[in-house]
Amino acid sequence: MVKLKKTVAVNLEKLKKYREANGYSISDIAVMLGYKTPTGYWLLEKGNRQCSIDVLYMLAELYKCDMKDMLIPIEE
Repeated sequence: MVKLKKTVAVNLEKLKKYREANGYSISDIAVMLGYKTPTGYWLLEKGNRQCSIDVLYMLAELYKCDMKDMLIPIEE
C-alpha cells in the first residue's frame, strides 16, 4: 500500500494573476465572495488570512479552473 502525503498551500501569486487576467479588482472579488469590505479579500490575497475551501471553490468556479490549479506543494 502506498502512503500518500502532500502538504499544499494556496498559491497567492496565482490568485492575483487569475484576478487580474479576468479583469477584476480586489473590490470586485470581495463583493462576489460576500466580504463586507475589500480589505477582507485583500488580506487573503496577501497571505494574512487563511483561504477556506469554500472560498477556493468559489474562486475556481469564477475563474473556470480546477481548485488544484490554485495550490502549490510546500516542503514540510
